[in-house]
Amino acid sequence: MEYFLTIAASDNSGGAGIQQDMRVAQSLGYWPLSALTGITVQNFNSVSRVEAISPDLLQQQIEECLKSFSVKAIKIGAICSTDNILAIVHSLQKHPVKHIILDPVLASTGGKGFLDSSALNILTEELFPLIELITPNRPEFELLTGQNINDIDTAIDIARDKCRKWNTSILLKGGHYNCATIKEAIVTNTEVFRFERQRKKFQYQHGTGCTLSSALACYFCKGLSLTEAYIKASEYLVDFYDSVQDEI
Repeated sequence: MEYFLTIAASDNSGGAGIQQDMRVAQSLGYWPLSALTGITVQNFNSVSRVEAISPDLLQQQIEECLKSFSVKAIKIGAICSTDNILAIVHSLQKHPVKHIILDPVLASTGGKGFLDSSALNILTEELFPLIELITPNRPEFELLTGQNINDIDTAIDIARDKCRKWNTSILLKGGHYNCATIKEAIVTNTEVFRFERQRKKFQYQHGTGCTLSSALACYFCKGLSLTEAYIKASEYLVDFYDSVQDEI
């Protein structure tokens, strides 16, 4: 059995967060483990409340999973507090895992914050160096860099520098750029891989970031290259949301 660990917040609507991460991992052949960072009150359209789990409880959850199971892949989502960032850092330093993907969920689509601005330095300086790949969308990358970014080419230029500074690779997601197609890129310390795909509009699109990052982590840990895993995860994302449109 291959084990997947999601470190993220609970979504009571079941469409994002821990619940969606576990759904994706199980569908791709993993036994899903979880460590809860917070509890949210939300529906498919908005988040009305976020309450963080205590850092001690979070750290115990993570370390119990990493001590008891041979975890191949970790996906980190919404962390919910600065203290919880440090709890994750301490846990991963004690129990290193090679393949860790972070979806830096800083705020919900409706604007409800999961982390305040004071947490950003700790996130980038303490946690990012332990992460293999981060997957920010445009608003998240703007918050992380403190810059306005109007196109994917500008994002790539900035990401080249940030990869070296943060000691991680970056998937620049393209859904928030004003383009007819989705233009995305994976930037590493040495290379840039560009991708372009058809833009599809889904009536139901709750949890797309969770779905993509979890699927990418799962495929990457099956031995695919980072670019191959991205392509498979993108296909999984489209197939999943195509399949649920008429059911929700």
